[in-house]
Amino acid sequence: WRQDYWNPVPAEGDVILPAPCGGSFAFRRIETPVAPNWLADETLQLGNSNIEGQEHSESIRRDSIVGSLSLDNAPEARFYLIGKYELTRDQYAAVMTEVCPEPSDDGSLPAEGMSWFDAQTFTLRYTAWLYAESRAEFAAVAGEGAFVRLPTEEEWEFAARGGIAVPEAVQRQRLFPMDGPLETYVWFAGYKSCDGAVQPIGLLSPNPLGLHDVVGNVQEYVFDLYRLRTQSRAHGQVGGATARGGSCLTSEARVRTSERDELALFDPETGIPAGRDFTGMRLAIGAPILTGQTRIESIHGDWEAFGEARIQLQPGQDPIEALDQIAAAQDSPEIRDALLEAAQTFTSEMERRNAIEMKSAQSVMLSGMLMIRDYLVELDNIYRLSQMQAAAPDPALEGVIQRARERLEITRDVFLAALVHATDDFGPDALTAATGIIREENRQRLQAASARTRETTDQMLAMFLDFTTVYRAQPDTEAAVFYGRIEDYYARLTGR
Repeated sequence: WRQDYWNPVPAEGDVILPAPCGGSFAFRRIETPVAPNWLADETLQLGNSNIEGQEHSESIRRDSIVGSLSLDNAPEARFYLIGKYELTRDQYAAVMTEVCPEPSDDGSLPAEGMSWFDAQTFTLRYTAWLYAESRAEFAAVAGEGAFVRLPTEEEWEFAARGGIAVPEAVQRQRLFPMDGPLETYVWFAGYKSCDGAVQPIGLLSPNPLGLHDVVGNVQEYVFDLYRLRTQSRAHGQVGGATARGGSCLTSEARVRTSERDELALFDPETGIPAGRDFTGMRLAIGAPILTGQTRIESIHGDWEAFGEARIQLQPGQDPIEALDQIAAAQDSPEIRDALLEAAQTFTSEMERRNAIEMKSAQSVMLSGMLMIRDYLVELDNIYRLSQMQAAAPDPALEGVIQRARERLEITRDVFLAALVHATDDFGPDALTAATGIIREENRQRLQAASARTRETTDQMLAMFLDFTTVYRAQPDTEAAVFYGRIEDYYARLTGR
């Protein structure tokens, strides 16, 4: 097959696997680095906050993710593979029909209209073909025992948001970062986009992980069946199929990575497995977890490393009070005294940890304040260098300006990391208290500094505290909102 039918935009890092009828599939490797422990995983925020009317389906929910592939059996280097493009008509036909398709332009359109069961059957047949025709090549990129399947919701959304290619705060936003207008990345309803007709794969720019059309064009089946969301978790009722990402029928205003839809598994009139136009699929590759006795023993050892289970408390119950209650119920004086001593030890430890937490909260607030200061310094540096370049153009100076812009991008990333750390790891009361302590320390330490230095230091600290309030209320706030506030502050400071 011509490459433009199955990988029209080749890129470094593409993982290519053969397919029946002389075709091929392009995948991208999604890294999920964690600690060297089989039970280690990474937290993941699903959903968004600005989804009026869809809170029952797309509200924010915390979950976890880690890939199931590891070529060297190292738990810290796990990953998964996901299709670079939506499955095309020709690729679907090559696996699901007896007669090989003649590759064509129309064949490079996304396959659509299949049922969720058809999608599962496709992954079954393609896995069997790989084992029969290209087992060594398959194992080389995915490891022994790997298989093709649909991505889970967590895998799909993590990859759609940009994975570790973007800072965590950016990953939580409504859409992945785009260097251009929406219509250059996403096919959606309307005359300036696909206008109601599916489009060939790979015509638009990819997301930061190199995935094309992951939002829009056709919505994509995932492995999980549909569940509602409460205000904090997935609801217990299981429904029909789940499709992610929206399609050419999705309005521009509704385009977002959290978009999810429920589809009936069966036609309500005939009982036949049901499909829907503008609904297709994207492949993923995973592997079993318990691959052998050695792996099982490693996992068990990692489980034991977490320590034996502690006393289970009711939500909000004071642990010291719980120990006192347990001690009071004991008949044995020795056990009662031991529990009371443990309660006293626990009290002392909690006091020590609370002090450490307050110190940590102060550190993260100082880091945020200093990142804002560094941001302002780089803005001023870029401004001054640009003025010099405008007055006397110098090719060497252009390189200096470019490096200053690169430092600004690094500062932005570190600032966002500090913001996520502050809001995820500390409550608002702890951050407010830490801010008060820092202000008092600054008042003492900066007595000899100019009034302007004292004022701007306090303003930057207050700005970062305000940012944590905004981010805590709406964690998918665009990074540009915070950047804009800092740049407006720079303009007020400098009069530029």
